[in-house]
Amino acid sequence: MDYDFMTRPPPYNSSSSSSQAMYPKISPHAPRPSHHHHSSAPSSSPGLGIRVFLKPEYRITPPPHLLPHSGDIPRSNFQFDFGLERKVLAEANKENPNWSKFGMENLPTKVTESPSPKISVSDPIVSKYIAMGLSREAVPIAVANYGDNPTRIQEFVKGYTLLRDMGFSSTSVVEALVMYDNDTDKALSHFLNGSS
Repeated sequence: MDYDFMTRPPPYNSSSSSSQAMYPKISPHAPRPSHHHHSSAPSSSPGLGIRVFLKPEYRITPPPHLLPHSGDIPRSNFQFDFGLERKVLAEANKENPNWSKFGMENLPTKVTESPSPKISVSDPIVSKYIAMGLSREAVPIAVANYGDNPTRIQEFVKGYTLLRDMGFSSTSVVEALVMYDNDTDKALSHFLNGSS
């Protein structure tokens, strides 16, 4: 950028001795610093002037040329359904929430096969654990394997639900949890090592 102050009067009086100490003398033959470069053409008028130099790192460069893209970016057409979340939040705001109804809504539509004998939901022990909010799918299997042992049933249901949510089949999950005494980490390791 060039600023030419040739047409303006100087901001100081040259006869004043105190002014000369404050302001440097500007001459047409002032030495230029060698490490600065300017980006504009030199002024055509000779004489006094102020020349401003910009360091290269502070210069504004034009943005890089972008290639035109060949078409629109495909958008996702996945439809989100937040109905379950709304129902859970509405139930949480109630004075006495009934969490067992959410376990029934999320059951898979296919019937899961179980190596253990089927226990009807009318069984009071199974009903007791389902009323506690445990999985309707896992409780009958847990009761068939462990009887009325609350600690063992809760461990089994927790591990069963976790492994089923990971996508392992019901039969494989039951076998692995029974084999490893409800140790979810060992059962998961069993699946990941390809022994399922």
